[in-house]
Amino acid sequence: MMAAAKRATEKQGSEAEVAKRSADGSDGTRYVKEFVVLGDQLGDEDGPEHEPNKGATLQDAIQRGLHPRGNVSFDGAELTADGVSRSLHYSVEVVPSAMDSEPEKTTTPRQKIEGEA
Repeated sequence: MMAAAKRATEKQGSEAEVAKRSADGSDGTRYVKEFVVLGDQLGDEDGPEHEPNKGATLQDAIQRGLHPRGNVSFDGAELTADGVSRSLHYSVEVVPSAMDSEPEKTTTPRQKIEGEA
């Protein structure tokens, strides 16, 4: 029972650390990044036009002391209050760098560019 309590405490600590390091919010241990673009420059469906923003999401997470794991997902778009711009939402599972026991599993922007992630 103590091991389960320790894991729960570690998870809560990880979630709090991710939230603290996320400028655009977080969802548990998922780092969230928001991009605002003018008009319909990027589609509402996930596709190759979103790849630069996905790479930037990885880079931003790393710069904030978080280690991304796996692929970045495009979580959707919505019209902003100005009625012209759109907010694009991306997220990726992360581990706070200070708590990462397997840093070699970090997904980097280079891996994304080279097609390894």
